[in-house]
Amino acid sequence: MSLRRGPRDAWPRIGLAIALDSKSYQGSVTMELEQGVAFPADTSAKILTSGLLGDQYIGLEPGGADQNLKPGDAIKMTQSAVVLENLIGQFLYSKAAEPAGERK
Repeated sequence: MSLRRGPRDAWPRIGLAIALDSKSYQGSVTMELEQGVAFPADTSAKILTSGLLGDQYIGLEPGGADQNLKPGDAIKMTQSAVVLENLIGQFLYSKAAEPAGERK
């Protein structure tokens, strides 16, 4: 997993450490930002996919807060990845559940 923040040439160097709690299966990501890179305190993070079947990466959506994230702060607003296979499965299941006369 990688982190993206705009056009490829503008990406700052960011180090990631990913950990998974073996009891709760909750993941956490620790980021180390280059000097001079700052994000507002209300920045949100989500897992995105590069293209239809591309690599997953963490996208940061800067908020509008006056204060920036400080070392040790946590991003509170997060969004999980959309799993393409699950979406296709849900679509096919819903189509199979329709009565034959209603299918288009």
